[in-house]
Amino acid sequence: MTTGEEHTGTPRTVICPMCGEQFTCGLSATCWCAGKAVPEEVRRQLAARYETCVCSACLDRLIDDAQKR
Repeated sequence: MTTGEEHTGTPRTVICPMCGEQFTCGLSATCWCAGKAVPEEVRRQLAARYETCVCSACLDRLIDDAQKR
């Protein structure tokens, strides 16, 4: 998940800052993360903590944790 200023539409390879897995970030509204319902608290947490996106597994875990609270 990136901010609007970072969306270039050119996919890039990223290392997840949470788990170290490599993944592709689409940097656009068509990226895999765009279809996920990410709670605002998770968005804020990610923006405050990381400068890049997290992988699908880590994002799913954060979303799941937030929904359990």
